[in-house]
Amino acid sequence: MLLIRQSCTKLLRYNPSNSSKFIRAISTSISTSTLLNNDTTKPQSFKPLINIRNMSGEASSGYSKTVWNETDDLLAKPPQYPQLTQDAKTDVVVVGGGIAGLHIAYELLSTGMKKVILLEDGKIGSGETGRTTGHLSADNEYNDFLNLHGAEGTAEIAAAQQSAIERIASIVQKHNIDCDFVRIPGYMFNGLPTSDKNFRLDTLEELYDAAEKTGKLDVSIVNDAYIKGFKSGPAVKFNNQATFHPTKYIQALAKIISDMGGEIYEKTRYMNYKEENGGVTAELDNDKKIQCQSLVMATNVPLQKLVMIERVEAFRTYAIALKIKTSSVSSNGEDALWWDLGDPYHYIRVTPHKQEGYSLLVVGGEDEKVGQHDDYEERYQRLEKWTRERWTSAEDLEYKWSGQVLDSQDGIAYIGRNPGTENIYVHTGDNGDGLTYAAVGGMLITDLILGKENKWAHTFSPSRQHSGSHLKQALKTFPDLIKENLSDQIYYTKWVTSCTKTMTDIEDLVPGEGDVVRQGLSPIAVYKDEHGDVHKMTAICPHLKGIVAWNSAEKSFDCPIHGSRFTCKGEVVNGPAKGPLQPK
Repeated sequence: MLLIRQSCTKLLRYNPSNSSKFIRAISTSISTSTLLNNDTTKPQSFKPLINIRNMSGEASSGYSKTVWNETDDLLAKPPQYPQLTQDAKTDVVVVGGGIAGLHIAYELLSTGMKKVILLEDGKIGSGETGRTTGHLSADNEYNDFLNLHGAEGTAEIAAAQQSAIERIASIVQKHNIDCDFVRIPGYMFNGLPTSDKNFRLDTLEELYDAAEKTGKLDVSIVNDAYIKGFKSGPAVKFNNQATFHPTKYIQALAKIISDMGGEIYEKTRYMNYKEENGGVTAELDNDKKIQCQSLVMATNVPLQKLVMIERVEAFRTYAIALKIKTSSVSSNGEDALWWDLGDPYHYIRVTPHKQEGYSLLVVGGEDEKVGQHDDYEERYQRLEKWTRERWTSAEDLEYKWSGQVLDSQDGIAYIGRNPGTENIYVHTGDNGDGLTYAAVGGMLITDLILGKENKWAHTFSPSRQHSGSHLKQALKTFPDLIKENLSDQIYYTKWVTSCTKTMTDIEDLVPGEGDVVRQGLSPIAVYKDEHGDVHKMTAICPHLKGIVAWNSAEKSFDCPIHGSRFTCKGEVVNGPAKGPLQPK
């Protein structure tokens, strides 16, 4: 069975799933075209840790507070860089102040050949980078990659990802960045107890064989994954992986960029571009313009109507952090990364706790399509139950949060020239490996802009065509494809047939909650604030007219079509939408 078909969702290390990436990918294309015509295992109670005002898009793209926000105090910090309020001229405009955009800007400036302006519509670190789990790892789905990209392509993927870890390590060392960077191994294990009747080793063996054949990774089969108190059975060990504190890293990187002469502007929203006369004009929402030679969109979601949008699909991925004695994490006393083969897939790391002798066990998984589910609390509870069954000494649940990832059609990121353009570049579709791919993007896009050859360019090209083997694999899963695609269409229209709530039902809303109701035949997004005042907006996403849904975990309105997200008061926090939900 394909590992991808086992819901390998690893974001907040980043990486979704509930079915094959290929199923999800082709369904994206179809739906786009259709649219256009608590005992030791029992989850414990949990109280919200953050005030709604922080989910402004400027401070954070979510209501829930991540461990990184807390230890870095990111939400309390004012913007560190100015807003762009006048026309400007530069060599390269980079849109997006997350880890991908910052790496691209850093690499360009390091050449000494390009001037760079970086635009961020919130604050540096307010987006999805701060909502990951901070894994720096090479992918572990190489058995699937062999079917999709062939031996040569799979070797290039492995080389790029391992090079990315090395590049981040070198930047941390060169600039003495304090971001808790640690070199550790990673273990892929079955996930089930060895006594379980469904415990098998064949997939692990396939995974090891494929990873070893790349010749680029230091992998081995070991007898145990060293989870203290849990018999994991054999595991595939990936050496030379790493973890770090993502927001500490990117805030330090931003300062380095600024010191190198790069211009960073926060609270500055990019809207569009015009490509003409061999150059590019970037247009902002305050009507200011930036003349440049090249423009890079590193915004997680490309800010455009279609082209790349139809090639990616948006998922929410969930994470929890539990307090645990450091001595109770691993049986060999070493930190590590862990990933399982379960359905759903889980990914695990540790990070320092403020209390001496303790760590935080950070666990992610339970991915779901954006805007199509409302069982948010159940997902956190399942994550906690799974964790406590394996790390039986885990204590209090201290954090829980979610983030957003984009899956590509073939399991790897799209990095390179935007199809149909000359001087526009994109970085998207990271498949839950966004931190690693950020460094790949920095190196690759810099080479492309400078006109240099890069051996990874073809593999990650946004214009790449899928091989015959990819199509063959996709056809085998066609019935599932249809089922998944129908879920998009059913959700898209269900408010018409099943939404019985009307404006009179607003009275039943608890302060701090929202919903989508009817006003005649029109869908209305409503939110009741902590003072009892009601805010009403259209529930129609301005991107391609999907009907948004209330996300009670993040206090946002989310579009199920292409993953645009809006604050409880309608301000856009995730593209591809560029504007707000209009007030009613």
